[in-house]
Amino acid sequence: MIRRSTLAVISLAALAAISLPVQWFFLNRSSDDNASIYSYHRYLTLLPYQNDDHRIPKDKVILKKIKAFYEAGPLSAPVPPTQSSPYTLDDVISVLPTFHDVFGVVIYDPSTDTFMLHYSNNMRWIAGCHKLVTSFQALAHSLRTMFPERFKPDGNSNSPPAELALAISSGDYPGVGHNDCYVGLEPTPCVPAKLAPVLQFGSAFKSPEIFPSMIAMPMAQINHVSCFQTFAAHQMVCPYYQARSPGNPQGLVFEETVGVGWDDLIPSVVWRGTDFSYLHRLYPRLRQPDFEMDVGSKLEKLTYEYNVKVAATRAMREVYDQLIPRWRSVIWTAEAEREAEEKQKALPKDSKEVVVPWANMKFASAMHAGFKTPPSKIPYYQEFEEHGIPAGGEGMSLETLARYKYHIDTGGGGGTTWSGTLEKLGLPGLLFHHETPMKDYLHDKMVKWVHYVPIKEDLSDLKEKFDWAESHPELAKQISDNATRLVKSLGTQEGFSIMFNEFYETPLRAVVEAFQPSKRRDSGWLDAMVDNDLRPIMQCSGYYSHDCEGLVKDVTFSQAARHGRDFERSQRRIK
Repeated sequence: MIRRSTLAVISLAALAAISLPVQWFFLNRSSDDNASIYSYHRYLTLLPYQNDDHRIPKDKVILKKIKAFYEAGPLSAPVPPTQSSPYTLDDVISVLPTFHDVFGVVIYDPSTDTFMLHYSNNMRWIAGCHKLVTSFQALAHSLRTMFPERFKPDGNSNSPPAELALAISSGDYPGVGHNDCYVGLEPTPCVPAKLAPVLQFGSAFKSPEIFPSMIAMPMAQINHVSCFQTFAAHQMVCPYYQARSPGNPQGLVFEETVGVGWDDLIPSVVWRGTDFSYLHRLYPRLRQPDFEMDVGSKLEKLTYEYNVKVAATRAMREVYDQLIPRWRSVIWTAEAEREAEEKQKALPKDSKEVVVPWANMKFASAMHAGFKTPPSKIPYYQEFEEHGIPAGGEGMSLETLARYKYHIDTGGGGGTTWSGTLEKLGLPGLLFHHETPMKDYLHDKMVKWVHYVPIKEDLSDLKEKFDWAESHPELAKQISDNATRLVKSLGTQEGFSIMFNEFYETPLRAVVEAFQPSKRRDSGWLDAMVDNDLRPIMQCSGYYSHDCEGLVKDVTFSQAARHGRDFERSQRRIK
């Protein structure tokens, strides 16, 4: 029997645990009250997410999950159903105020039998808008191909099909406008709960509570939305989902591609990519390091004999929580290199053993003067390198990455890596999947501890998960094999058909059928466009893969046009 005194102690402990965030807030208040309030609310908002179950399950639990998915099939993970309530053109237009940029209204005009993309005069046309145009081009062709009965006369030549209105957006991160809800200052949902559906061709919010009507669609890339467009038109699987070969240099890389088995892989967590910002609208205070402020000023206080590399690494660890995830991975790499250097020194002088750092995560490029540039040519990164912080690394092809046992898909500007996750799932090594508040459509088919090992958003458990994998090689290999099986299934007719149905045809059918056209049989929708300062910028007939034309001269469609040419080339390869 538990005594009352014991219960009192337990209750007090629980109360103290609950009150810790409040104590943290008041003890850390700065002169800027708004900043402190922001920090506290952000802390409370992320607390449930950061505590999402990232703990390592027992071996038997992992084996049970793996067995269940192996028996059910590689694509058996259930996808959240697309539920679209009836909506009208006015409902589509009501979405407009929730976006800042990269948002369009697609209208099918029955009088001209064309699809038209409209963009607001009140929104800036930014570089990322080419992804919106790419998405629209693929969408127009797919709608015509997949639902021909919807876009032709219904048997009476005097009765044309009804109009259609769709809300679409695209980008690494949805172009939503500033909203205190997104940064945790207000409760979800962050937009009115009954908005018209928004087809987001790119990364979307993982939690449906943030933007309930947003639907994650294939990303605006030739190896994503264009492959779904290809399947809609020809029922053929894109070469990008096939194994890489001399005849298919852009395909995926598997174990047989490089001929290196699990036991011969290099036991390091490897990553190469570009130094981008990270979810700056969600985390405006996360930053890249400033060498002088974070490292240089602290090294000035050291004696000459002190190990500068060790001191610089420790200085970077002190600002770890302030930095974006990709720079946090650089800190892990620096610490891994210091540890490997010490172990190498401890070996006998005649030893031929080479101690490999457990982490090898570095930038292969960074934006400099508008171009992707190797870090070795940028003074900013050179300064870190000179003090033992391995910010820059050599570029690696997929074939080179395939020789490593562990991979991580650290999120970039939109919180995900788009194609990087798919490519790394197929490699012979194990994927440490960076879990963030964002997702890509493919993530719904990935199951933690079946296809990947989950890593917290702040990467704080990366070393722990690496140590687990090293001590559980059989389980780690089984997870890796499951991931490869998943990716290989996408290259089959049956597997891609499942993906196509769940992530393309079903959501498109749902939003098309949910639209309630006007009872008028003229172009009354034009008045709504004009009244809301929306102008047509491109039109497509949708009968062919690239039959679109720009309607304005003050925006650039060059990258979208290139996408169309790439799509046509991919069709020729398929045929």
